[in-house]
Amino acid sequence: MIRKKGSMESKTEEASRTVVEGQAEAAGNDKAAAAEGPPDPREAEIERLRAREEDLLRALAELSNAQRRRKQEMEQSLRHARESLIRDLLPVLDDFERAMGAIPGGDDDPIRAGVALVRDRLARLLEREGLEPIQSQGEPFDPTLHDAIATMPAPEGVAPNTVLEVAQAGYRLHDRVLRHAKVVVAADAGEAPL
Repeated sequence: MIRKKGSMESKTEEASRTVVEGQAEAAGNDKAAAAEGPPDPREAEIERLRAREEDLLRALAELSNAQRRRKQEMEQSLRHARESLIRDLLPVLDDFERAMGAIPGGDDDPIRAGVALVRDRLARLLEREGLEPIQSQGEPFDPTLHDAIATMPAPEGVAPNTVLEVAQAGYRLHDRVLRHAKVVVAADAGEAPL
């Protein structure tokens, strides 16, 4: 029994020592903190200013991004408005082409010359805005540029899938197809025409 009592006493003594040592360490840490003194107000102010600087830099970056997005949206809006207007003017250009074909007489006819003058002026104006016609006649059929409205048997010497006729001109606006060309395509000898 003595052993048991002794072992219990040693455990109690060890626990007491551990508690006392922990209290001493805590007191030592408090003394070290007290030796450093209260936090320096200048250091606190520097930290506050650094945090404020980071906030301001973030706000500046957000403002810059917002301005860039707004500028891109404005450019896209203007481009869309121009595209819509140019698309609406394409039938007018087509009408001038049809009028030129319907006016009898030669190049010396004043009415024909006047219509040609207005057509050319409109075409130049649209070209300045970035409109360019799609060259289709005699070219291989390309579904990204052409809409096939009919096929015809290929004449001798003409490869199949070659554009034979252009029913309506196609146009690009800034390398983007604005209107596909409506074309008649040469068919293989074995294919039935549309």
